[in-house]
Amino acid sequence: MQVTDDVPRIASRYRLSVDNVQRAKDYAFGSGVSEHEFVPDINMAQAWKRIASGEETDIDEIFLRHEIFESDLVVNQGMNQRDAHELAQARYPWSILLKQQENQ
Repeated sequence: MQVTDDVPRIASRYRLSVDNVQRAKDYAFGSGVSEHEFVPDINMAQAWKRIASGEETDIDEIFLRHEIFESDLVVNQGMNQRDAHELAQARYPWSILLKQQENQ
């Protein structure tokens, strides 16, 4: 959370808005964690770090888009976290792909 130059780099590389990327970062690793009572795991942090450094894997972009979509549903549209996560998972199934990758 203390790195401040990652959001503009990520937004530029993926052609996303800085606001969307910043909201996703805040949601996944900052104020959203305590407000919505979920715990980011080490895989999320590692994916973000790879994305920020330009060393992302094939599924890291799916993680990013999942967090952007989920955070929009919760922060901007007022949906509860659990339902938003399920919708994001249906569209961007990062955790499923991560498990598949780990089992290979």
